[in-house]
Amino acid sequence: MRDIYMTIGDVSKIYGISKQTILYYEKLGLFPPAKIEDNGYRYYTLEECYRLEIILTLKKLNLSLKDIQDYVEHRGPQMLKTLLEDARYGFDRDINDLYTNKMHLERTLFNLERYLKIPQNRLFFGMKEESFYVLTPYDAKEKGKKKLFTLIQHQAQLLHEVPFKEVKIGMAIDGEAYEKGDITNYSHYCTDVGFDYEGEREIITRPRGMYLELFYTGLYEEQASWIYEKVSSYLSYEGLQIAGSVYIEPVRNYWTETDRSSYLSKITIPVEE
Repeated sequence: MRDIYMTIGDVSKIYGISKQTILYYEKLGLFPPAKIEDNGYRYYTLEECYRLEIILTLKKLNLSLKDIQDYVEHRGPQMLKTLLEDARYGFDRDINDLYTNKMHLERTLFNLERYLKIPQNRLFFGMKEESFYVLTPYDAKEKGKKKLFTLIQHQAQLLHEVPFKEVKIGMAIDGEAYEKGDITNYSHYCTDVGFDYEGEREIITRPRGMYLELFYTGLYEEQASWIYEKVSSYLSYEGLQIAGSVYIEPVRNYWTETDRSSYLSKITIPVEE
């Protein structure tokens, strides 16, 4: 049987792979034929079939063709053990990534359903757990393309670093400035990245404490005055003061809305007596 030759068409039909794939493997040096005739016809024996069996099986482990070729050419039990251990590590990593993505997906669904029902233009007062933010300094002097680049770069880096998640850019305002009425004097671009962020950016923790929160529709600059009046009145009546940075964040933005006037956002203000 080892002296019986098969054509590339035979191999293609038996193993259910295209002739182009077989030729590609040959070009890489991964699957050379037993012989090539002067007319270019390629022939394969049982030995080549054994080699192809190894290749096709190891591909199911998401191994690179380079690693598969290295194994096929130098194979042995210890090398197979190492290769399979590496594949197991890759699967463990993939499983962890899938779990993380699913967790974020569930959280996104929960928040989407919640924010579809949330009352708007009302102040909520209560305890909030700590949150974790990445900040980029906001420079009011930046204009045009430079300002756009700062905004987009804040976003783009996070898209590479975080699992599935709507990376939403908000604005932060220094609490003292906001309390004095500087209601659009932004200090930073901000994004809530969650507790499991493992990127390279510095994390700022918004501490656990008492907060005022209000949801509103439309652009912040158009709503800022009446929101400030509502917040100031509440603080004065309750004898409270602002205790840290104010965060203005989109809840529903271009992910779900085509008109910016339909955006749903929230303003979150830490307070203390």
